[in-house]
Amino acid sequence: MLLINQAFYIRAYQIFNPRNCMYISRSNGMCNKDVLPQRDTLINSNTIVGLVKDKYSQDDLKMITKLLDINQASPVH
Repeated sequence: MLLINQAFYIRAYQIFNPRNCMYISRSNGMCNKDVLPQRDTLINSNTIVGLVKDKYSQDDLKMITKLLDINQASPVH
């Protein structure tokens, strides 16, 4: 998944952080099995990745690398 910018990263961290999205139960601190990804979701996600993985051009790959480098250099607040 392409990281758009620092603001996108921060928002995704807020939403997908296991503590924030209730993967960890607030009542007992254990894994909340009700919110774990289902088998079909995992299969579909892997299928989508496989369909587009070889479609990136060299320019696309350079842009992705550049964006990742920029985002790694930026501190997370």
